[in-house]
Amino acid sequence: MTSTTDLLAIPLAVLALCAGCTETRTSNPERTAEEQLLLSTAVDRAVGDVTLNVPKGTKVFVDASRFEAYDKSYAISAFRDRVLESGAHLVSQLNDAEVIVEIRSGALSTDGTKTIVGIPAFDVPVPLAGDLSVPEISLASRRQRLGVAKVAYTAYWRESGALADRSEPIQGVAGYRDWAFIGFGWRSGDTLITADIPDTVADGPEPGPPAAEEPDSDPPEPGIGEGKGR
Repeated sequence: MTSTTDLLAIPLAVLALCAGCTETRTSNPERTAEEQLLLSTAVDRAVGDVTLNVPKGTKVFVDASRFEAYDKSYAISAFRDRVLESGAHLVSQLNDAEVIVEIRSGALSTDGTKTIVGIPAFDVPVPLAGDLSVPEISLASRRQRLGVAKVAYTAYWRESGALADRSEPIQGVAGYRDWAFIGFGWRSGDTLITADIPDTVADGPEPGPPAAEEPDSDPPEPGIGEGKGR
């Protein structure tokens, strides 16, 4: 006699064979948007007040050969923008310039610190089993991330080599702090990325009104759909 369990085993086996799953492949870039915002905001603040003191219309070549930094492309473009804002004219060839602006970077990177009130995470050696990781136990904590930029420039006349203008090192800083207290957390600072996703991104754009039907351009044939008067 066939039991109920045997009868259920057959469809369950079929379902197990037919079951499938879909996996979406995702990839992450090397650097986070948070880090890039910290650096670019620090650059904006360092370069934002730069004004090149040369006569308006002077042909200027920006020499970035000594500018070494991680995000140097953004910083160099920010310098070029300030040169134009000062009234000078940019040229792409050094020999076409009247003034050469040599830019340099003293720092362009991020830094971080963490302070806790409690017990930091630590490892406990276990014989024959390796290390046992004990998580952090804290009453309160503060994590700080900073983006720091330090830049400067020297401008000189190409033909004579005489000084045209210069700047003292300029520093720009951007950052935020993550706070936690007994399981509650919040963030403060001037470079913030919130976890909220706009509804238009999460749910897609709202559907628009349905398209109106176009009227039939051909008149109906006599005797079809309507009765003829007698």
